[in-house]
Amino acid sequence: MLKTRAGTAARWLALTIVLSGCSPALNWRTVQLKNAPLQILLPCDAQTASRDVPMGGEQVSMAMVGCEADHATYAVSHFLLKEPAQAAETLARWQEAVLAQLHASKPLQAGGDAVFVPKGALNLPQSIRSRLEGVGPQGQKLIGHGAWFARLEDDKGVRIYHAVIYADKPRPEAAQVFFAGLQLQ
Repeated sequence: MLKTRAGTAARWLALTIVLSGCSPALNWRTVQLKNAPLQILLPCDAQTASRDVPMGGEQVSMAMVGCEADHATYAVSHFLLKEPAQAAETLARWQEAVLAQLHASKPLQAGGDAVFVPKGALNLPQSIRSRLEGVGPQGQKLIGHGAWFARLEDDKGVRIYHAVIYADKPRPEAAQVFFAGLQLQ
């Protein structure tokens, strides 16, 4: 009887922790990215944008999808790189650019961060999930939960991805839901 109550209590505790990332302010929904084989979970209505950016010696069309909910921004950016051999270097450069932009105090290092290789992604040392602290555009403290990974796309090249949450405080429960929802198709 005691084991049954303890098991029930543990299940309720686990459920409470999971649901805390699903507060009323976070209404999670599935979004299929356009022109990319990735399905994501967002806690609000998705907004999209795209722009041309220089990356890895070529001009790429970066697409972004994201939204804001509960004082946090949730976003996924991606682009197709024609040269698959440049995937690792491009992921590293993108990580460095994010750190520089946010004046982040924590360097990204694959050894110090969690390896992040979703099913179907390339297994590269630069495929990581990391938490960082930085400074936002208005000088405010910013906490980031980010992931970078890549996927080979037949004869087209390699698609490079960056998923991120920027918030005023750590969001570990929401980050868990968000990153678990990244599903390559």
